[in-house]
Amino acid sequence: VHFWASWCEASKQMDEVFAHLAVDFPHALFLRVEAEEQPEISEAYGVTAVPYFVFCKEGKPVDTLEGANPASLANKVAKLAGPANVAQSAAPASLGVAAGPAVLEKVQEMARQNGSSAAESTLKKRLEQLVNSHPVILFMKGNPEEPRCGFSRRVVDILKQEGVEFGSFDILTDNEVREGLKKFSNWPTFPQLYCKGNKEAKLRSQ
Repeated sequence: VHFWASWCEASKQMDEVFAHLAVDFPHALFLRVEAEEQPEISEAYGVTAVPYFVFCKEGKPVDTLEGANPASLANKVAKLAGPANVAQSAAPASLGVAAGPAVLEKVQEMARQNGSSAAESTLKKRLEQLVNSHPVILFMKGNPEEPRCGFSRRVVDILKQEGVEFGSFDILTDNEVREGLKKFSNWPTFPQLYCKGNKEAKLRSQ
């Protein structure tokens, strides 16, 4: 039984895995309960968060799973219902053995998406650290001593004339930062000037 909520993104992802498992294990019964719409049922099974799965045998709960873990879900289903392919054993209950082709494909897709999300999260943290590394920091082409575009040279000259102390980062030396900043600041060109980490205080070259 999958206890889920329509507003929960993790529930939606796991519901897709749940649906694929229903295809891979046609002899098992797969049920869905919208947790907040059926509070009495949710309370009876101790559901406090979604996604939440209850595994039953002969009408009695024998196992549970909380959270978005497609591999654990597939293995628990296989352990209870037997392997998707009867010619294979469910032990050891690795994902490749426990799940059939439908859920394997879905899990691999989710893994790719999660990997991409993790990389984006890591880059975002790095960019946040960079923009906060100096009270004023200029992301430019080249460096203050040798600017490599007219716009960058102009900004450096203004900052020096005004006596502003600033740090700098040469975006030509790091393509990941260069491309990431375009999304981070929602502006496609350089230089970009940040004051006290404030994304709104950036120079937008025309």
